[in-house]
Amino acid sequence: MIKFLRELPKVELHAHLNGSLCIDSIRELAENVYGKQAEEFTAMCERFITFEKGAKLNECFEKFGFVHELTSTRKGLQYATELAVRDFAKDNVMYLELRTTPKSNANMSRRDYLETVVESIKNACNQYAITVKLLPSINRSEPVEVAEETVALSLELCQNDPDIVVGIDFSGNPSQGKFSDFMPALELARKHGLKLAVHCAEIDNPTEIREMLKFGMSRCGHGTFLSSSGFAHMKDHNIPIECCLTSNVKSGTVSTVSAHHLKELMEADVPKVLCTDDCGVFDTTLSDEFILANETFGLTKSQCIGLTMEAIQHSFATPQEKLKMKMQLYSYTRRHEN
Repeated sequence: MIKFLRELPKVELHAHLNGSLCIDSIRELAENVYGKQAEEFTAMCERFITFEKGAKLNECFEKFGFVHELTSTRKGLQYATELAVRDFAKDNVMYLELRTTPKSNANMSRRDYLETVVESIKNACNQYAITVKLLPSINRSEPVEVAEETVALSLELCQNDPDIVVGIDFSGNPSQGKFSDFMPALELARKHGLKLAVHCAEIDNPTEIREMLKFGMSRCGHGTFLSSSGFAHMKDHNIPIECCLTSNVKSGTVSTVSAHHLKELMEADVPKVLCTDDCGVFDTTLSDEFILANETFGLTKSQCIGLTMEAIQHSFATPQEKLKMKMQLYSYTRRHEN
């Protein structure tokens, strides 16, 4: 079963770029940016040597800071994007939707940031057997004006590269910012054809959850604190919940894997997809998530295939790309029917 799941052609719909680099890739990125013999590289290695398997959550989250440092230049950002795509391709992910918040610093504007990621995705897709899309992220911790700029840039880039820039991600610290403040920017994106992937119900905030459900979304990130009526809403409107088992447990929003709402979603036939969130930070892969779901909930091969088919259906891929993925999945499963 483990071999079957590792080799299964998979679909990743919830992956944050800066959290998706494993420790080995971070080291590779640092070496590429600084040079192996440079003092900065040695210092960098000493700083994140603690991030081996089993690192505590607060230590894991510090990896974001390291990656942000390493991606503060075009060269670093380009290499990080290509490494992330490479790592997902190695895990037999055939389709990937990457999310990242455009950042502005002394080296790059937000436009530069997004353009660099788009070009890096193109380069990576020429090297690896994978289709990659981009969802620029709105960070709810930042001012609304930044969100408006992100949407404007995304719409412009979508005109130039409609097969890559396909949606907007709404994320960030769920205890900061008011969702209602960002609704006009999100509505503008939706009006012009961008899909909305919204981190919803990450914390127990009933008022905001109701606002989000009323506003609507293409996909729901996490949905950890949705009530039974919230699950019913998702089912009635065919909105999938992006389930990230390891992430939810390590971040403390779910007590144990066995208590994860994936089980309830499957029993109630609510749309759902299995994702990693930040596979580097949480030391996992999409294959590992499928294996964890199999071991915890007794998923059969058929159910794992079904979850992958749901991911294909709810992806922001084109009809032609979805058909290609279905054929690839069908071909694999036919070879492993027994």
